[in-house]
Amino acid sequence: MIKTKVGIGKSNNLQSALEEATQDFANPKLIVYFTSKGRFEQFSKLLHDKFPNSILIGSSAYKEICRYGLTSGALLAMSFEDGIECFAGVIEDIDKYPVKYIQRVQESISKLKDTDNTVCLEFCVGTTNSEEKILSTINSLLEVYEIPLFGGTSADDGEFQTTYVGLNGKVYSNNCVFVLIRNLSGKIKIYKENIFKKTKHSFVATKVDPKKRIVYELNERPCAEVIAERLNVPVNRLEQLFSTHPLGRVVGNDLYISANKNLIDDKAISYYSRIYKNTSVVLLEPDNYKEILKSTIAKINNDFDHISCAIVINCIARTMLFQKEGFAEKFAKQLGELGDYVGFASYGEQIGDYHFNQTMVVGVFE
Repeated sequence: MIKTKVGIGKSNNLQSALEEATQDFANPKLIVYFTSKGRFEQFSKLLHDKFPNSILIGSSAYKEICRYGLTSGALLAMSFEDGIECFAGVIEDIDKYPVKYIQRVQESISKLKDTDNTVCLEFCVGTTNSEEKILSTINSLLEVYEIPLFGGTSADDGEFQTTYVGLNGKVYSNNCVFVLIRNLSGKIKIYKENIFKKTKHSFVATKVDPKKRIVYELNERPCAEVIAERLNVPVNRLEQLFSTHPLGRVVGNDLYISANKNLIDDKAISYYSRIYKNTSVVLLEPDNYKEILKSTIAKINNDFDHISCAIVINCIARTMLFQKEGFAEKFAKQLGELGDYVGFASYGEQIGDYHFNQTMVVGVFE
């Protein structure tokens, strides 16, 4: 059984917030932490000063999320004190040559006594649109050992400017940090919750720029015109429906959401995750998110006899929707039915090779 403790420090004084958040932490093997962009660098250093022998991995957040609700700028931390082994590293230059640093993943894997019941948790800076590149790099090695990956893109205060990730007191604005976590006495499962449903409108992406995440044509016609027709609105009103009608990339029986970003020249649409040429996509519409959350929690609880802890990555778009509709606090507290967890509102979510948006990812430890 994994022994964890969760702490949250809300004081405006950083040292006081640190003490408040970590007062019950005894001898952490690993600390996963989240806080706002403005306080991230200082909190990262203070945590390392207090726990120099622990692995510390964190991400800047739009909101910190735990069973007690949502906060902005608090220090939210989970201490793993027993029941795991873990090794961590950083992948640099993620917008250029992340493959140069793949040996760091191999070194971490090699230190594990076994790779059963092991997961890779990663946090990635997303300002360079490099999530897909880093995922394919890391997964090329993880797949050999059948180690699953989940994680999220760091966030700021909703400005989509500078974001940070941290490892062992060092802070990065163009890197990916990862930790391999092995559960010594139970399983680890990863879940993906989608609160949209398919419409009857499906397409093939026929002209794209995947690096810039732009779709120029669907079914060999201008992307924006095709979507506007299906939604029965003029193109100049299309952006008003962007948040409620993303595209879903169809992969087998699964669906990965690409959130709308910008309308380009009333013809093309840019997205927050890549859509490749000849990808099958479907137009999505909102589903009943309250019922879906109940179903997600029930499924997770049904899959485990005992849950030690969970880590939650919840997209900023979902978080903003829940805030707008007065559901955000209830959402956070309902997730508490799983037990102790820490989470953050992210700019993107990842599982395996896939980077996507408007989704919740949950890693659950037995």
